[in-house]
Amino acid sequence: MADTDRVQLLNQAGAVTWDGLKQTLMGLPKASLVELVNVWMKTFWTNQNYWMVFTEAEFGFETAARMDEKVWGKTGPIQAYRVKQVLSLGDDVQALATMFKLTAPQWVPAGFEWSITEITESKLSFTVHRCPMGTYRKQNNLELLPCKNISPPLYIQMAKVINERFKTTCVHAHPDEPIDNVMCQWEFTLEEGQKSEDRKQMTESK
Repeated sequence: MADTDRVQLLNQAGAVTWDGLKQTLMGLPKASLVELVNVWMKTFWTNQNYWMVFTEAEFGFETAARMDEKVWGKTGPIQAYRVKQVLSLGDDVQALATMFKLTAPQWVPAGFEWSITEITESKLSFTVHRCPMGTYRKQNNLELLPCKNISPPLYIQMAKVINERFKTTCVHAHPDEPIDNVMCQWEFTLEEGQKSEDRKQMTESK
């Protein structure tokens, strides 16, 4: 980074507050703010990978996999909810796709390679070609996590944050027979029923 590109921040004595931090963040160049978000997301995955490896070394694979399922079962929907609130996302398939693109479970720079294979008004399908945990475990000759068994609750709950009518299906994941250039495949279908706004209006009219 050239000296002319360096971000100059002036710090003063006193309490560090969220209001003050917001002013600092809003004063950053947009490109720097985007990279800072990326740093936070990549650090999240660094923490995820290390705690998983250390837990496995201390307590064994099955316990580590079970704890991983519990942690993601809580953090995934929380992330989905926060992103939905900040961006005022709707409850359709486009909102679902946006949520996945902007949350940690699918964060591309952290080591994910994935593609949306189908997106319509009622269906979203995507394929994950590489994920950071799978890549790490393959490189170190460690057993892959049984994502077909432990990951559905994560994606089910994240999708339901956007709309309770989403049906989530794990099309492919370990321990299924390996498919070249595929770690896992997921499908989300918006089932027939009342829209969230319709239900809200009915509730308010009572």
